[in-house]
Amino acid sequence: MKKNKVDFVDKLETGLNQLDIYYSQQQLEQLWEYYCFFETENKKYNLSSITKAEEVIKKHFLDSLVILNHLDLTGKKSWLDIGTGAGFPGLVLKLFLPGDSFYLLDSSAKKINFLKQLSYKLDLQGIRATHGRAEDLAKADGWRASFDHVTSRAVASLNILLEYTVPFLKLGGTAFLYKGPEYKKEIEDAENALDILGSQIKDTIKLDVPGLEAERYLLVIEKMQKTAPKYPRRAGIPNKRPL
Repeated sequence: MKKNKVDFVDKLETGLNQLDIYYSQQQLEQLWEYYCFFETENKKYNLSSITKAEEVIKKHFLDSLVILNHLDLTGKKSWLDIGTGAGFPGLVLKLFLPGDSFYLLDSSAKKINFLKQLSYKLDLQGIRATHGRAEDLAKADGWRASFDHVTSRAVASLNILLEYTVPFLKLGGTAFLYKGPEYKKEIEDAENALDILGSQIKDTIKLDVPGLEAERYLLVIEKMQKTAPKYPRRAGIPNKRPL
């Protein structure tokens, strides 16, 4: 295991250096602990099909962190990660943005249980993992229009994802949505949803994740107006009848 750790940290450092992301020894240790716990618990809970160290580094850790160079890092921010799964990107970002508060949301109780245990193991403050659905919590006080940033990775097509994410944003808040090479078509299909929900595309950024062959893009969505109270519609409807 010790040799594995040396290899793991070496690959991790190489990737972080390529991304030009500052890191500390503590963060390297935390990501190693994260990986070890993830690998162990994955055998019980089937958290992800990606389990090899090198794959986890590039497809989960570096892919989560690649957005750091595109963030305004002034002041403390509140984040919500929708469909967080095993904490990608939310919990990984928390390690590099320790002053920000993070809410991690997933409809899978076993994944939320994993995140609660991991947060305790890593002794993280300012993080909360919640079992629930975006369609329900977006109507609740303390959730709706309460976040500076919302993020989501590989949850749904853009016209559906906007209905899940935008209601949680404060006015002027931004959503960071990870997308693949079909993003232009998704943007075309989402014009109506952007308008209805009071949001606009602020930026489209091509992401370069070291070692990752798949094309990755970051869509930055800004909330310009209050979202009508009826959105999001009840569970299942956004998926069946996208805006």
